[in-house]
Amino acid sequence: MPLTQVHKRGAISRSIDIGRFSEYGELNQALAHMFGMEGRLEDRQSMGWKCIYQDYEGDFLFVGDDPWEEFVIIVKSIWILSPQEVLQPMFPGGDLTSRL
Repeated sequence: MPLTQVHKRGAISRSIDIGRFSEYGELNQALAHMFGMEGRLEDRQSMGWKCIYQDYEGDFLFVGDDPWEEFVIIVKSIWILSPQEVLQPMFPGGDLTSRL
């Protein structure tokens, strides 16, 4: 399985093997550890930090929106967004705030 690029503003992008995880909780913990953000990515319902991903069709979705098995196949890259970035319409295809 190819590596997936992970991006976070102000940090060097990293690559991760999504296939080594079996569910979103494990992935979120690994991403948080990778960027020194322990405890900030676990609560999807909060208005804090969010993870989004781009699929191979160019669509942006929130990590966790699709069943895990489908996500592993279609994820191209992941972005970790700060609470301020979540509120900005910065990605093609529309405003993320409409999906919160």
